[in-house]
Amino acid sequence: MNFKTLLLGAAAAMIMAGGAQAADLTVAEPVDYVKVCDAFGTGFFYSPGTDTCIKVGGYVKFGTSFGDRGGDKALVGSFNPDYSNSNWGNFYTEASIQLTASSVTEYGNLTGWIDYRAKTGNVRGSGDVNDYINASTNSAYVDSAYLELGPLKAGYFTSLFDFGRGYDDTGMFGSDSTTDHIQLTYAVNGFGLAVSVEDQRDRSSFGQASGTLDGNPISPTNPAYYGGQDNVPDIVGAVTYASGIFSAKVAGAWTHQAVSITPSGIPNTFDVDAKDGWAVGGGLEVALDKFSAGDRFFVSAAYGDNANSYTGIAGGTSVAGFIGPIRNYNAAASTGSSWSALASYKHVWTPQLWSSLSGGYAQFSGKDELDGTTVDAWRAGFNTTYTPVKGLDVVGDVFYTDVKLKNDNPTIADESGNGWTFNLFLKRSW
Repeated sequence: MNFKTLLLGAAAAMIMAGGAQAADLTVAEPVDYVKVCDAFGTGFFYSPGTDTCIKVGGYVKFGTSFGDRGGDKALVGSFNPDYSNSNWGNFYTEASIQLTASSVTEYGNLTGWIDYRAKTGNVRGSGDVNDYINASTNSAYVDSAYLELGPLKAGYFTSLFDFGRGYDDTGMFGSDSTTDHIQLTYAVNGFGLAVSVEDQRDRSSFGQASGTLDGNPISPTNPAYYGGQDNVPDIVGAVTYASGIFSAKVAGAWTHQAVSITPSGIPNTFDVDAKDGWAVGGGLEVALDKFSAGDRFFVSAAYGDNANSYTGIAGGTSVAGFIGPIRNYNAAASTGSSWSALASYKHVWTPQLWSSLSGGYAQFSGKDELDGTTVDAWRAGFNTTYTPVKGLDVVGDVFYTDVKLKNDNPTIADESGNGWTFNLFLKRSW
């Protein structure tokens, strides 16, 4: 055996040994790359290894405000009461993370949605109750969240009664509430029928506790209240229609928010009786693309009896909300009739620039212990939004509000107040 034969034999042995070892190696699984899902619109992708489509969105918003208040300070207070010489609202930053998970089932599309937000707590003497809570806790909160299967939708989201508050950022007076509720919808040929059962406590209403206040003896400054609201959910129904340039909605609600507080016959004690209430309203939007591409006109109105949060006397975008968060709770439970109306027009100057002009009015007439009490309020607003690059909005929003409160009781003075506010913010959305 010569050297060449030996070398070839060794090489063959090595090749055979290597092949045997390669047969023992684990074969790598193919990588399951993220794939686009187009079943539910743009921005969705498949969660690897599942048939669920995921979408991630959100925004970061930085803003500030300027303004002034006039008239009776007892009614509307100061724009910035902690700094009486300042008409500047300082800065705030808000962040939102929005997640959607959708999949197709034999019962229809199954969807879960959450909008999780956080806001810096720079509130000093202004803002709503949620702002005060955030200022003390600096915690994030659920702005809205729901699950949806076919025609069934349940969670914390916009009330079925709501129509929108116009095209300006602040909004005119009207129902503007996010509530915990369950909703059933049926749609055919442009028409939609829906009914929902909603938690009335989410509309800034409250029930008066019974017994003495803080366990202290009953006195003129510490009376006792017996009874209160029955905490019965609101029932809301709506009919919608959309075709061509028109989009319309008519809604009705039965509610149990209001209470009547009357002397019980025992000194320094009061009976609190729950009252039924109802509200009806409608909204109409017209697309004016033939007049000017992107232009829109919106109008809505609502009337209610013992249902102040449905007409904008109380609630999210309301007369009482402008006056102050504490009065908002009182207004939601007050007995009386109320109505509101608004109109809003949006004009698109260029694809990057649009403006809106809005106006609205609201009125309340009290009854029972509030008989002879009336509230008249109106608001006008102008909004301009500029989008220099996709995903970034620069927004300026200015509005003026005027409120007059009158009483037939000569011992109670009439009050009036007004104010203007300019909001300026940057918003990066994705």
